[in-house]
Amino acid sequence: MRTSPSQPIERPNLGAGRCELCPVRHRGICSALPAEQIDRLTAIARRRMVTANQYIFRDGDEAISFAAILSGVVKLIKTTASGEQHIIGLMYAPEFLGHTFSNNHRFSAAAATEVELCTFPRTSFSRLLAEFPAMERWLFEFTARELDICRDWTLMLGRKSSYERVASLLLMIARRARYTGCAPLPDNYAQFELPLTRSELADYLGLTLETVSRKISRLKYKGVIELRGTREVIVPDIAVLAVVANMDSCGEDLADRQSFSQQS
Repeated sequence: MRTSPSQPIERPNLGAGRCELCPVRHRGICSALPAEQIDRLTAIARRRMVTANQYIFRDGDEAISFAAILSGVVKLIKTTASGEQHIIGLMYAPEFLGHTFSNNHRFSAAAATEVELCTFPRTSFSRLLAEFPAMERWLFEFTARELDICRDWTLMLGRKSSYERVASLLLMIARRARYTGCAPLPDNYAQFELPLTRSELADYLGLTLETVSRKISRLKYKGVIELRGTREVIVPDIAVLAVVANMDSCGEDLADRQSFSQQS
């Protein structure tokens, strides 16, 4: 897994004009706050740019700041006792990165693509969290959604065929990628660039590189997806991909629904 030490470009406090143009202002943590509270949050914020494959923080680092993802994709990485690194999650805008009650991070975070973050010092953010119940509620709901995703992922890795696993991952990316751009997309359609290499996809899914490549080719052959180059994926009908993945379009597993997939 190719990652480099983080060499971020950090900008000063964000002005009101910059926040007005923020692409995730009405969907991220700021969406829970009235204007005067957003101004208080903006006063402690710093903008940070991280290039692809650079670390944002590492497993064991002191958790001194948290961040809202404004653009790009972040991969979460866990290092085993033997030193092996495994991807354990992906995060997209407008998700919130790094919040923990521990003094240290329990995993690493690296930029899968170029990433723009809005960072908040832990001490200042925690003070505002105590003052603003709506922000605390938003963070609680976000954490609950993360837990739901982890449960879905545990089921997928333990019970689904390799074909369903690949389809499920593409479905999860398609659903989240639909809301990361500014341009509106047709209903039930998604177009995105894979944030991981195929070898990273294989690691994430617990499959071999050859198996992942075969299943992607099969999805293309059946017309479930279209490929442009090695990374760009088009999903003409998310509902069809959801049936193949044995999930509904919101990510809930449909164990009692007939699937187009076949056991590998």
